[in-house]
Formats: sequence, C-alpha cells, structure tokens
Amino acid sequence: MRTKSGSLMARLSRVPDPRRRQGKRYRLPGLLGMLTLAAVHGEGSLRGMWLWCCAHWDQIAEVFDLWGTKGPPSYGALWNLMATIDAEELGRALSAEGVQEEGISVDGKVLRGSKRATEPALQVITAVGNRYRRVLGQLNVEGKDSVETTIALLQELPVEGKVVSLDAGLLQRAVVKTIVKKGGPTSGRSRAIMENSIAP
Repeated sequence: MRTKSGSLMARLSRVPDPRRRQGKRYRLPGLLGMLTLAAVHGEGSLRGMWLWCCAHWDQIAEVFDLWGTKGPPSYGALWNLMATIDAEELGRALSAEGVQEEGISVDGKVLRGSKRATEPALQVITAVGNRYRRVLGQLNVEGKDSVETTIALLQELPVEGKVVSLDAGLLQRAVVKTIVKKGGPTSGRSRAIMENSIAP
C-alpha cells in the first residue's frame, strides 16, 4: 500500500512490529490504522474497536491492505499485539504531527490507578496542544527523573515559535534551555523573564 510521506499511515509503518515472523498474517500498519479508525468512530476500548472493525471488515480490509485472509483477526491476536507493542513509538506515530498549535502545555501526572502491591504508580509526562486539546506526545518516567523525561519529550516536538507552558515542578533551567534551543521564546526579554523565574 502506497502512503503519502508524513501521513498517519506512513508514521504507523515506522512502529516496530513485536510479533514473530509466523505471527504476521496481517500487516501491522493496517491493524493499527483500522483500530485508529474505530477509535475515531467513538470506540473507547480494544474490544469495542475490534467489534467495530469486524462489523465493517468488508469496507476497511482493502483500504488498510488487509485482504488475503479469511476475515478479521481474532480479539486475542489483537490483544496480544497491543500488549507487546512499543507504546512510546505508537504514541509518537499517533501524535498530532504537522498540526499547527498556538501553544503547548507540558504536565506531569501520576496514574494512581496503575499502582500495584509491588510496583509504584506509573508516572508520565504529557504534552498537549492548547488550541485543539490533542495529546502531542507522552513519555513514561522510567529510570530517570521527570525533568530528564520532559527534555526527552520536548526533543521530539516541534516547538519553534510556540509558547510552551510547564507544570511548576518542570520549570527548570535545563527544560527552558531546551525550549529556547528548539526555537521557543527567543526575545531577550522573554528569555530573561523565564530564566530568572526558575530554579537553578
């Protein structure tokens, strides 16, 4: 299937496939594309997305280059795929790349519902476009502190010419320098205000 450079399907094609060779009956970009389409149509769970895809298989199979099989994949196959896929790579592919945002908000969250008896709650850094309220990127805080994770996330985002607002705990000199280096606030006055208002 030919895809236009920069399109969603082109970005999905760059997501690493975690399956073994014998488990690749369906192309990964097509599977991710059909799940994304189901989500756009209001399905909020993997099972709901799968049921939607099953109901519309004749209409979407050719579009996503999934012909040549007896029908849609099983729910178990999709569940196993999504349980092993690289969530950060998928998040990058699904981010609103190319969407012109007026500003970006970066915030740290602790997902308290993810806490387990032997594991702490999952902590993530999320960047949201202020104009369309879309998640532009998200990284887990694993093996590094939230500031380092924020810098890594900003390195992946197009921040040139955009106002970037930060959670108070993330307003650190290294983060601000990263924003400025990537073309964020560039006027001397703006830079001085930001650098004088943050922790060393």
